[in-house]
Amino acid sequence: MTRFLFCFLVCLISFESFAQTVIYGKVTDAETGDPIPFASVLLKGTTVGNSTDFEGNFRIETTARADSILVTYLGYITQTKALSDQTEQQINFQLRPADFEMEAFVFEAGENPAFEIIRRAVAKKKEFDKRNLEAYETKNYTKIEIDIDQVSESFTQRKAVQKVTNILDSIKQLTNDEGEKILPIFFSETLSKFYFRANPELKKEIVEKSKVTGVGITDGSTTSQITGSAFQEYNFYKNWLNILEKEFVSPIADGWKGFYDYDLLDSVLIEGDSAYLLKIYPLREQDLAFTGSIWINTKTYALEQVDLTIPKEANLNFIERIKIQQVLEPTSQGPLIPVKTRVQIKIGQVTPNTAGLLAKFYTSADSIRLTDPQPTSFFNQAVVLRPDYTTGDEDFWRANRQDPLTSEELAVLQMVDTLRKIPVIRFYSEGLKFFATGYLPVGKLDLGPWPGFFNYNDVEGVRLGMGFRTNLKFSNKWLLEGYAAYGFKDGRIKYTGSITRILDRNRWTTLSLTSQREIDQVGLEIESLAGNSIFLAASRFGTLRRPYLTTNHRLEFQREFFKGFLFSGGLRTSQFDPLYDFFYLEKDTGEYRSEFQTTEARVGVRYGRDEIIIINDNERVSFGPSRWPIFELNYTKGFQWLDGDFDYSKLSLYVYQRLNLGMLGVSRYEAEARKIFGEVPYPLLRNHLGNETLFYTNAAFNTMNFNEFASDQYFSLRYRHFFEGFLLNKIPLIKKLKWRGVANANILFGSVRDANSTNAPTEDPEGNPLETFGRLDPTKPYLELGYGIENIFKFFRVDFFHRMTYLDNPGAKPFGVKISAQIIL
Repeated sequence: MTRFLFCFLVCLISFESFAQTVIYGKVTDAETGDPIPFASVLLKGTTVGNSTDFEGNFRIETTARADSILVTYLGYITQTKALSDQTEQQINFQLRPADFEMEAFVFEAGENPAFEIIRRAVAKKKEFDKRNLEAYETKNYTKIEIDIDQVSESFTQRKAVQKVTNILDSIKQLTNDEGEKILPIFFSETLSKFYFRANPELKKEIVEKSKVTGVGITDGSTTSQITGSAFQEYNFYKNWLNILEKEFVSPIADGWKGFYDYDLLDSVLIEGDSAYLLKIYPLREQDLAFTGSIWINTKTYALEQVDLTIPKEANLNFIERIKIQQVLEPTSQGPLIPVKTRVQIKIGQVTPNTAGLLAKFYTSADSIRLTDPQPTSFFNQAVVLRPDYTTGDEDFWRANRQDPLTSEELAVLQMVDTLRKIPVIRFYSEGLKFFATGYLPVGKLDLGPWPGFFNYNDVEGVRLGMGFRTNLKFSNKWLLEGYAAYGFKDGRIKYTGSITRILDRNRWTTLSLTSQREIDQVGLEIESLAGNSIFLAASRFGTLRRPYLTTNHRLEFQREFFKGFLFSGGLRTSQFDPLYDFFYLEKDTGEYRSEFQTTEARVGVRYGRDEIIIINDNERVSFGPSRWPIFELNYTKGFQWLDGDFDYSKLSLYVYQRLNLGMLGVSRYEAEARKIFGEVPYPLLRNHLGNETLFYTNAAFNTMNFNEFASDQYFSLRYRHFFEGFLLNKIPLIKKLKWRGVANANILFGSVRDANSTNAPTEDPEGNPLETFGRLDPTKPYLELGYGIENIFKFFRVDFFHRMTYLDNPGAKPFGVKISAQIIL
């Protein structure tokens, strides 16, 4: 019996010694609460450990004994916690970010072993780039959260803020690990299908369900189009990634050695596959480059995971950190598709008395299918909302989320819903929208635009105006607009009224009728400056240059026949009544006349191969092209019927493109050519836009005087280049200022035929001199060159322009300085 008891005790002790211990938990960021994937979790004093998954979870099953467990991850302070004697225990970690500092590079004999790994990964880019798939589709789930953080003491003491915090005290408060309050203001969830076609490269997202909760969000249709996965795509197999309209170099770009250094840290297992773990550093801390970790498969050299950060030392404004985490999986044909992506953008305080912002984006993709390409017509609209996209209730979302919401995210939803109902919040959010859009929503109408409420100039004196437009609550098929103003000096009423019928929202088709009576200026027409609202508003104050009263009526039609191809056409009658000394010689009689009327028919096409368009209520909004140029071709015919005074034709071509030049920066150019056939007065010629103000505008020739030149045939090219941090990032001391170089080159070839010159008299009927227009020498272009610095104190820009030709013209200035203010990242 004694021997039996002894054997039993030995077996019991042996069983306890080899009993399995299960340790599990979650690793999160202490500041944001976001999970930290790919972190190393290790039992201290052993070689037993694991890595966290994309949601930050880990699980270790072992018979090894240890008294503590530690977590390490690049960019975070290592943390250790004690273990208990329990066989199953949960331990969570909240890691604090560590400031990134460039380490001194130590060069040893031989090549860095990480270089060969990167070299092979770059050589295999074409094999794994998803753009090499003929077509694919995925089912995506996207969620976005935006919070106010870094709330200063002075900010919380404001009366309006205190009214909000007093109400929020009644619900659960969200804080970071340091006890600082985080104020969520936006949360969205989107379920969608994403479609890709390679040749030509086209993308489309169909939003099946969307749930948007946010401060100031009154209608989720526009928001739902930009909160899906189509705008959250990050492909590291591209050489350059466009993030917030900035170009960041990929760690596996073709020119990687000019931007990065690498350390080979380890070889790890990722779901049974062996992968190299590499730490990457930017060679220059202010370059738009990443720091962090990448995982590359040891056999295929495919990119499996990334955890990358753009630190605050980079040449960006207001951005303290951009963090991108991604997991990629291979398709049956080889190329990789990201299945989970998490992006965090931290915007710092603009001033010490304001708050910061934290934006978090998460996208997961499943049901990946390699398919035959959809027809090109399928991609006509980049983002489409299902008719019932808002009908999903909480039971639906609970059943269809690819990842359940955490307790913190549920608290965020409750707080945002409470915030948006607080009167003071609604007041400020509506006020901000009013300032940004120009219109104030009041039921089914939007009142505005506010820049037209008040004006003052030498013709009208004090001018007061008011307008409106209908919104989506009124109709999604009809758009009514109206505006009226009165000048107390000239005693005239000005007005604009229009009615638009939206015939088709999928292939955008509209028919509109407009009637307008307004004061305009030769060469500064409202219609041509519609995209430069600040310059237009400034030109309406003070002294008007060659003003005239115009009364016009327009009938216009447009339709998008296929992706990017928009056809437009219309009829127009206009009356020109000059408010300055103007005369022209009638062609047949040679008599002096000052007023005239035109009747025009116009047809035009616009083609943007990869232009991104969304439907904002009852308007189309362009997000611009990615790679390819935008073309516009227009033909206008003037008739001598319906009281038209002239018979003429106009043919014009416009081209715009954004060029990514890699490390050299980004360029934009606008090329335009036009020819006018027939004899017309000079207000119908192209009166080239000059700029005599102190302020810079890219719509004008900045050393040309107002009304200095006109042409009936011309070619112009306006070229702008933004060096970003190139060159200045390499200069000691200067690079700390984060200044960025800019350059301009504007050239104009033009001429006026004799027939159009002779009908512009230099004297009025009484023999008094008249101002007409200046002519360009067909063999001599107008040329100006400029250079400057932007991002001065984060807001200001100074440009220096040299006028290279026509220096003998009256009033010509060979050199000019222009200033401007802008908010750029």
